[in-house]
Amino acid sequence: MQKLSYILALICCTLLSNIALAQIENPAMGARAYGIANASVAIKDHWAIFNNIGGLAGVKQITGQMAYHNQFGIANFQTFALGVVAPIKVGVIGLSVSKFGDNLYSEQRLGLGYSHQIKNVSLGAKINYVQVRIQDLGSQGAFAFEFGGVARLSEDISFGAHIYNFNQGRLNTSFGDAEKVPVIMKAGFAYQPVKALLINIETEKDIDLPATFKAGVEYELVKNIFLRTGIQTAPFNNFFGVGFTPRWFHLNYALSTNDALGVSHHLSFTYQLGKK
Repeated sequence: MQKLSYILALICCTLLSNIALAQIENPAMGARAYGIANASVAIKDHWAIFNNIGGLAGVKQITGQMAYHNQFGIANFQTFALGVVAPIKVGVIGLSVSKFGDNLYSEQRLGLGYSHQIKNVSLGAKINYVQVRIQDLGSQGAFAFEFGGVARLSEDISFGAHIYNFNQGRLNTSFGDAEKVPVIMKAGFAYQPVKALLINIETEKDIDLPATFKAGVEYELVKNIFLRTGIQTAPFNNFFGVGFTPRWFHLNYALSTNDALGVSHHLSFTYQLGKK
């Protein structure tokens, strides 16, 4: 019995460390992005404060947003995120806060970013402070800088690119060697052949891991009602989502399925000030 308990504990710790690593890798936020397999690098919206700071320049009103993400139905593997973005005289600024985990293992992330439109190109930069805490072992943090952009190539095609932690920040832990915060690059296209349809493709590469390919589709079924779906490789996941987006708020829900681990859920809400 003691041997079985030890094996189960080892499996749980391994799974926890894998999930934690996925969080350090700066996952996309917002159920719109999640519903299209997080193929969001070429999208300009309020959630660009989390997904590609270069796409934030299109925001016209002060906006607040919140998101909740649960992985595989496990209470410990949940993320809460809050963001505020605001246009200023030149460009748009944004603040993001997120927390993943529980008392055993948790990550806190605080970010401040700026984006500016120059003709058909939107560029942005962001500084993040990432803190990791492990029970009984303490906590350590690191700075991770990111840079991104979105270029409108034609009336219906946009290209986006983004790099996270290009400064190669490390967590100087007191419980072992310095843990490198992943360096992640992603690039992709958004194609909108008609107003009601958006098609996204994207590739993402952690410099220490195989590349991931993502593809997603968003369709406006009726005015302000959106259906979404997408796929992702390495690992393979299916994504589905729905959104209700009247002029002054956006409510979106999405889920993903993994054959081995089950279903994950993502819910997000956005409120725009000043919309009449």
